Amino acid sequence: MTLTNLLTEQAVEILAHKIVSSEQVRTIEPKAAQIAGCTMFELMQRAGEAAFKVLKQQWPNVQNIIVVAGNGNNAGDGYVLAKLAKQQGINVVVICEQPKRELVGDAKQAQLEWQKLEGETLKFAEQNYSQFDVLVDALLGTGVTGEVKPTFQAVIQQINRTNIPVLSIDLPSGMNANTGQALPICIKADVTVTFVATKPGLVSGIGKDFCGKLTFADLKIGTEFFDIAHSEAQLVDWPMLQPLQARPVHGNKGSFGKLLCIGGNQGMPGAIRLSAESALRCGVGLVKVYCHESSIMGISAGRPEIMLTHKNLEAALDWCHCIVIGPGLGQDDWAHQQFSSLFEYLKHHPKPLVIDADGLNLLAAMADDSDMQNILACLPALVLTPHPGEASRLLNGNIAKIENDRYLASQNIAQRYQATCVLKGAGTIIQQNGSHQEPQCFVCKGGNPGMATAGMGDLLTGVIGAFLAQGFTSQQAAVYGVCAHAEAGDRVATQYGQRGMIASDLLQPLRAIVNGL
Repeated sequence: MTLTNLLTEQAVEILAHKIVSSEQVRTIEPKAAQIAGCTMFELMQRAGEAAFKVLKQQWPNVQNIIVVAGNGNNAGDGYVLAKLAKQQGINVVVICEQPKRELVGDAKQAQLEWQKLEGETLKFAEQNYSQFDVLVDALLGTGVTGEVKPTFQAVIQQINRTNIPVLSIDLPSGMNANTGQALPICIKADVTVTFVATKPGLVSGIGKDFCGKLTFADLKIGTEFFDIAHSEAQLVDWPMLQPLQARPVHGNKGSFGKLLCIGGNQGMPGAIRLSAESALRCGVGLVKVYCHESSIMGISAGRPEIMLTHKNLEAALDWCHCIVIGPGLGQDDWAHQQFSSLFEYLKHHPKPLVIDADGLNLLAAMADDSDMQNILACLPALVLTPHPGEASRLLNGNIAKIENDRYLASQNIAQRYQATCVLKGAGTIIQQNGSHQEPQCFVCKGGNPGMATAGMGDLLTGVIGAFLAQGFTSQQAAVYGVCAHAEAGDRVATQYGQRGMIASDLLQPLRAIVNGL
C-alpha cells in the first residue's frame, strides 16, 4: 500500500502535506530551481516575498518591523523581506551580529540591496524589541544541527522574553529541522512560513509548539522539486481521507465486525468502557468487554449495548473478529493471566489486535521473548498505540530519547514489534511496519491541547479497533482512527473551547464524522 491509497485526489496534489528531510531540501532545491529556470537568488527573493505576504496577512496593520538576521541564506530571506517592507513605507530595522560584516553568495546580494535603500542595520544589543509590532526571525536556517553558539542563544532568549508577535522564516531559529528539538534553545514563533517542502520537525512533538501557526510556500518550484525528492511522510487529517464506503442495505449486525475489548480490572472500569463505546459509535456491529467481575456494573451502567463477560476468555476470543487489550488492564496477577491467555490463544488462532496502556507495558516486559515475537509476526494486523512513556518502555529507553526523535522512535517500535505504531502526542505519528521495503509514515495535522486529558487514549483505542473489526488493514485503521479522533476533538474545541474537554465529549462528534456529517 502506498501513501496515496488513503487520500483523496485533491489531498495527494497538495505539496504542503508532503514531509521531506532538510538534507533532501538542501540537496535537491538547487536542481529543482534550475529545472524551473530560476536562479538561487531569484528563489531567495521569492522566499522573502512569500514571508512578507504572510506577515501582511497575519498583521495587516503592521507599522514597525524588526528583522533579526543571522549570517547565512536565512538572513538573505530576511533582508529581502526588510527591503519589501521599507519600500511599502513600513518602518524596518535589521539587527545582526556584526552590521559591517559582508555575507556571502546570494545572501550578500540581498544584503547589498537592503543597504542601497539606506536600510538601518544595528547590532543585536542595540535595540529594544518592545517598540516594534512584529519581529521577523531570520537568524538560523535548516543547516543547523549542532548546538547554537552562545551569541545566538542569548538573542533567542531575549526574543522569547518579548511579548510581540514573531514570524519565523523557514523554521524557528535553533530548531533541528528533522526532529523539532531545540539546540538547546529555540525561538517560539507565533507563525512560521516554511519553503519548498515541509520539514519533519515542524509538525510533531515540541517542534509543533515552537512553530505556532505553520504556513507553506513552494516558491513556484514545488512540482519540479517533488519530481526528484522522496516524500518521507505525509501530513493527513480527516477531510483529506477517502470517504468511508456506504454500508450495504442487506447488512446485519454481524456484517460489521465483532470486537472484543479486554481490560477493566478491579477499580478501573472507565477506560475499557470508553474503548467499547467509541467502537460502537464508529460503526462496529457488536462489542463485548471481558473484564474483572467487580467492574461489570461500572461498564454496563447506562450503556446496555455493550455485552459483558468475566468468565471463559477463550469463548469470547472465539466469538470476535478483532481484539483490543490494555485499557484499565493493570499489571497485577489478573492482568498477567489475561495477557498470557490471550497470546496463548493467538498462537493458534491469529486475529487482528490493538494493544494500548498496560497491555503495552506487559508487552514491553516480553519484548525479547522469541515465542512472543513469533506470535506477533503471524498476526493479520497489529496496532500499538503508545504515548511517549509507554514508547520508552517498549524500546527500553527514556521519555526524553523518544521525544528527541519521535520519527525514529516510531520506526523502531514498528520494526521491533512487527506492527503499525501510533505514537501519540502533538502531531501523532502513524508508522507502518519497518520491515516493508519502503516504510510508510503519516503525521496527523489535527488535534489540540484540550485532548490532553484522561481517557482520550482509551477512546482512540476503541476507534482503531472498530475500523480493524470492520475489515480495514492495520495502516488504514490507524490512519482513519487517529484522524477521526483528532477531528472529533477539534470539533468539541471549536464549539466549547479546549479547557474542560473530557473524553466522552468526543462520542457524539465521532458518530457524525464517520457518517460524513
